[in-house]
Amino acid sequence: MPPTDIIPRDQIASIIQKARIAIFSKANTTPISIRQEASLEAETPDKASWVTHLELPAPPLEQGDIRQVLIRAIEILGRGDESYIPPSVESVHAQWTSSPPKEIANISTEKWSDEMKYGAMMNEVGSRITIFYIQGGAFILNTAARFRKTITGLATMTKGRCFSINYRLAPQHPFPAALLDVLIGYLSLLYPPPGSYHSPVLAPDITLAGDSSGACLCLALIQIILSLRKSQATDCPVVRFHGRDVILHMPSGLALQSQLTDQTNCLPSWQKNSNFDLVQEVSPVMLPEYPPDSIWPSDPPRGDIYCESSMICHPLVSPVAATSWAGAPPIWFALGEERMVDGAKTIVQRAAAQGVDVHLEMYEAMPHNWPMLFPTWWQSKLCMQRWAIACESYLEREAASSSAESIGVDKEVTRHDVGELTSFTPEEALSRMRAKQATLKPWRPMTGSVKL
Repeated sequence: MPPTDIIPRDQIASIIQKARIAIFSKANTTPISIRQEASLEAETPDKASWVTHLELPAPPLEQGDIRQVLIRAIEILGRGDESYIPPSVESVHAQWTSSPPKEIANISTEKWSDEMKYGAMMNEVGSRITIFYIQGGAFILNTAARFRKTITGLATMTKGRCFSINYRLAPQHPFPAALLDVLIGYLSLLYPPPGSYHSPVLAPDITLAGDSSGACLCLALIQIILSLRKSQATDCPVVRFHGRDVILHMPSGLALQSQLTDQTNCLPSWQKNSNFDLVQEVSPVMLPEYPPDSIWPSDPPRGDIYCESSMICHPLVSPVAATSWAGAPPIWFALGEERMVDGAKTIVQRAAAQGVDVHLEMYEAMPHNWPMLFPTWWQSKLCMQRWAIACESYLEREAASSSAESIGVDKEVTRHDVGELTSFTPEEALSRMRAKQATLKPWRPMTGSVKL
């Protein structure tokens, strides 16, 4: 007899279609400021999670600081014709998450400081792993609190702890503001700024994890480190952080789920996999009839809500455009049968050919971010388990050959050649992206639309 938890492919498609209608019937008609505010609502208490908060102070502006490093990386990785507004350097809200310590089961902790809560967390952490989790939200929505179950799940399964931040959101804070906040968060793990209650975390003990646009930011952070290594001609590049020179080390690895890698949305899977994805062909905020408000369209209007049109093919915006991953740590990718899969396949092919340890898992008929949306499905449980295993595996630094596999709705596993995952080359992918970039026009609301 077949397993009773298997859902047929056509039934999954029907479930996804209904969910898509339910999600976008409201998203297509609700101004971005209202959607954004709803996604930033204060977190509610969760007995399954143990959370402490801290504010990472903005590092001072000085020669060789992280803002200059970011700007230099944009220059090195770009073509020279991109435009963007350099972001301000601001403080970043962060939090530590784990499962609740057993020692506080019968103790009232209402008056505990965050530092006391962190101490209780560290008393029970059973692994040296620290997962820096960067949440998704299309660069325009969400805080770490919205992904509390996923973050806590990874911390619990690895017996470690998760660190996360609330990075700045577009359209008010376009590229590269979020990436600068991620850089501040990562360096604050390595070199705790004044007022921190955590000790320095060694880079080999840090795994970058993320979903969707958060996974994109993880990949972009690796490209920044690689570009800095290249410009300084050393594997130990130096940056200025809170008044001292520090080394920007590479993390142990990346574990990414439903990663966004192509902001142009033009690779073949974007159309081919439409039946099994919750993501619309055109983002609601780019529809002609989308209601304008005080933050969108931007002033002046631009062709993408996250960045200027000239930046959309830049490797720090669309990592699939990166020409080199040589020197990157191991990367684990998990995707469903979703629109974004071709971007990940392209990165896997290129990175594997350049000597990077990469592993790709593809789940048949699963939509974008399925572990969060359908947590009771066996595919979601399996993905979460393997996600945690990938995070843990980097601590041992065991050499492994790259791999790719697809997991069917019938639980059958098919192996694939990592060098033959797509019918097009990385160069052809970039050519498609450039062609799409040339068609982008600044978004403006329909004539007669009234700002809400």
